[in-house]
Amino acid sequence: MKLRFTLALLISVTCFISKVNSQSFMTPTGGAIPDNNTQVCFPVTVSGLPSQIDSWFGITSVCLDITHTYTADLKIFLRSPDNTIITLVSNSGGSGDNFTSTCLQEDGINGWIVSGVAPFTGSYIPDQSLNIFNNGMNPNGIWEICVLDEVPSDTGNLNFAAINFGPNPPPDPGLPPGVCSITNASGCYCPDTSITDCDLLPDMTASALIIQQQHTEYPGYLTLSNATPNIGYGPLEVRGINVCYCDTQIVGCATPLCPDGSYPTQLITQRVYHKNGQTMSYNDHPAGTMTYHPTHGHMHVDNWATYTLRVGTTNSDPLTWPLAGNGSKISFCLINLGSCSGSPGYCLDTLGNIVTGNDLSNSGLGGVSGCGNEQGIFVGSLDIYSQGLPGQQIDFPGICNGDYFIISHTDPENNFLETNDNNNYAVVPITLTQQGTPPANPGFNYNANGLTVSFISSVPGVTSYKWMFGDGDSSNVSVVAYTFPAPGTYTVTLELFNGVCTAYVAQEVTVNSTVTVNEIPALTDINLMPNPSFTSTDLQYKLGYDTNIQIGVYDLLGNLILEVADGKQAKGNHHFSIGTLPSGVYLVRMSTELQTVTQRLIRLN
Repeated sequence: MKLRFTLALLISVTCFISKVNSQSFMTPTGGAIPDNNTQVCFPVTVSGLPSQIDSWFGITSVCLDITHTYTADLKIFLRSPDNTIITLVSNSGGSGDNFTSTCLQEDGINGWIVSGVAPFTGSYIPDQSLNIFNNGMNPNGIWEICVLDEVPSDTGNLNFAAINFGPNPPPDPGLPPGVCSITNASGCYCPDTSITDCDLLPDMTASALIIQQQHTEYPGYLTLSNATPNIGYGPLEVRGINVCYCDTQIVGCATPLCPDGSYPTQLITQRVYHKNGQTMSYNDHPAGTMTYHPTHGHMHVDNWATYTLRVGTTNSDPLTWPLAGNGSKISFCLINLGSCSGSPGYCLDTLGNIVTGNDLSNSGLGGVSGCGNEQGIFVGSLDIYSQGLPGQQIDFPGICNGDYFIISHTDPENNFLETNDNNNYAVVPITLTQQGTPPANPGFNYNANGLTVSFISSVPGVTSYKWMFGDGDSSNVSVVAYTFPAPGTYTVTLELFNGVCTAYVAQEVTVNSTVTVNEIPALTDINLMPNPSFTSTDLQYKLGYDTNIQIGVYDLLGNLILEVADGKQAKGNHHFSIGTLPSGVYLVRMSTELQTVTQRLIRLN
């Protein structure tokens, strides 16, 4: 009886499936895909199917036709009537265009779409499995195919889309060998290729070539283009966490304006992907803030890049050179707007060699890019900020013609974890010719006697002088004797004004003397990481000599919340872990006999 019943059931099911033929359901119309981070969904009405779909009968493919420049701007999702959502395509295709009669299915003959190059034509394996839907759900109802364009300036249309159902949906193909994606680490490489367990960090740089090629001088300012390539092993990805501030006051992120007229800042995290064999996981780290910018109509990551005009010295660190002008724009949205392969010379390694996508082990790795609450730059991609955009300039009113340097510095506050924090800037020499005429032969002489140095400058036509001694002090006379606080090498800068413009002269001045320890700055190299933080924060600093030091955490009213240290400490590097604190903003105050330093700490729980 049992065998007879089983055969009868099998015959019944087989007959049922044979009567349910493959069926296709299409969007009634197509439509425009909005530019710049606005998702659009196209409904598909499904009816007349069995009340559940599974491995016997279910969804077999999703086919679509999209005309759109730069398919890597797009994310495409499928939502079922019970609100299950999967990602069909996520920022795939590089700099190519269009999905032309493209079908996403688990047995796609062209392989995984994450590895494909646009234009996409034929069948591909989607980012997430269609079989997630074949779980017994009722397929009848309104489905939606949703498209999100994450990046400005490229537009397009969905021409048609169809969801197909049929018997025996193709099974999942399993993880493909050699693919490197945010869900599959099998083809990803660690910086040390002998290991397979590592964080995949970005390495953000700045392009000198684009500045050389694209800058324009005007009286009092110059405009410039800028690019920030990622030549690391992982993407640079940030996400807003819906915690917003007006100054130090927590506010709702929907707050239109702060009391001072500014927009609220939202805390962000950096997503760091971790490879362990074939498995990809991630951790999110506090990484600063983002702010809505009405001029551009989208979110900008704050303190992403700075532009400066500087006077060159013999100091090997150009970030210490004297300033002659500052850029007005430091916040940007993070987008894939170019690639190392498509922009030869924009990506350079630490030795100055040109890097292309073929030189990067995990080229193309990334999951988000755009101008909304999720932004990022893939491995081997770069963001470009054209000189015609608002704020792409350095202001230097009243300076003289002469030789200077443009310096573009990516992530100047080191908010983001990277493989290398020492290659984030580009230095470009420039000769200004549209400013005022400088005084003839500007310069100065000096004579050192221990810590006291006599400076003299006598330049015809100069009406005023300003000395800056590299230690925060200054003087406004042509001849001056200055005593430095301690032995060392200082960058001394002289500004000379001739009634028309200001010229800059800088020299490295070395002074030597026997001094007591109290004349040497005690407290240096202070760092709070991470900040903001969810749990603990590591306080790091260096002492120049043995000294008493008090360290405390205070609230904004000046009340001591936590005593970190109080007593004598030896010369050298120190660190303390600042542990559990309630959510809020605090002040970390560090005091020696001659110094008091205060830094802000933000704690999230």
